[in-house]
Amino acid sequence: MSQGNDVDVAKLVQWVGNILGIAVKAGASDIHFRADLPPMMRVSGELMSMKQPAMDGKALRLISDRMTPTALRKKAEELDQVDFSAEWQGTARFRVHRFRERGEPALVLRLIPLAIPDFQALRLPGGIKQMADFDRGLLLVTGATGMGKSTTIASLLTYMANRGSRHILTIEDPIEFIIPPGKSMVTQREVGRDVSDLTTGMWAALREDPDVIFLGETRDADAVRVVLQAAETGHLVISAIHTVDVLSTIEHLINLFPSVEQQSARLRLAAVLQGVISQRLLPAKGSRHRVLASELMLRSGGIQECIRKPERTKSITERMAGAVAEGMHTFDQDLRRLFEAGVLDVEIARSAASSPTDFMRNLHVM
Repeated sequence: MSQGNDVDVAKLVQWVGNILGIAVKAGASDIHFRADLPPMMRVSGELMSMKQPAMDGKALRLISDRMTPTALRKKAEELDQVDFSAEWQGTARFRVHRFRERGEPALVLRLIPLAIPDFQALRLPGGIKQMADFDRGLLLVTGATGMGKSTTIASLLTYMANRGSRHILTIEDPIEFIIPPGKSMVTQREVGRDVSDLTTGMWAALREDPDVIFLGETRDADAVRVVLQAAETGHLVISAIHTVDVLSTIEHLINLFPSVEQQSARLRLAAVLQGVISQRLLPAKGSRHRVLASELMLRSGGIQECIRKPERTKSITERMAGAVAEGMHTFDQDLRRLFEAGVLDVEIARSAASSPTDFMRNLHVM
């Protein structure tokens, strides 16, 4: 596309809109643009060519500038990469990562649906409603990149906004879903446009009269400190972490602190942590779609004891497995449920299990 000296901007914009429309219709999660290569999209976890003409560097730079918010264009030229959110002519919203590859512009767009799915559409566990009803403390949504954390959090915030009159404040890098206010007030602040960084935005949030605070990601000890303080002072704090399950989440948070601070961090975390949901998206049986498998931990006296005492922390998974009646479950329990419901193939379930051998033995199919 546009291999000559001049770029037909109108045609280029129309072409990109068509590409984005195709990706949205296909249910793609991501779109990749590279100079002089056809665009590609990821559908159900698989990357595939869109069989469309390539853009040259000049055309891709023009589209990159058009997508980039005016306030960030200078920063985008000065830095090697920049993240922001964008909406393309009502097609969908995108989380955009703009960077350079061999000196040429490049884009990766994560698709964000304009409509936020509810708990039922996402197949979230019933215990998620218990998490949504807390009015203070800390809630964590965890999983690897691309496992649907942002969608779950958006669904959770939307549910909360409609449940009562609250001030829901988010600090995101960048803003992804636009949360409808419902009965509440929703304030969404974006790093780079509204605030300099996540931690600064979080400290400022404490002076902005919030009831619920969503911090886009808890990355380091400084972020954990301010999150804990906010939860301790009567706010409900929600955040995302790139950890694979509940146990690794607890261990990761503790290990972010220097050894001399770790026991204090354990006590503080045990006092405020209300719940953790960890997610994985797995290929559904007989379909190109993916299905959510989850692990859910909710606050209990036993769980608090496991967090406070280092020698008991490894027992968290066992505690969850024995607390199904309280709304908790482990990944292996959820995988078994999905397999028995005919949603997952046995090999997919086995490979995703924390202990594949024990998982198969429990199914009585070894």
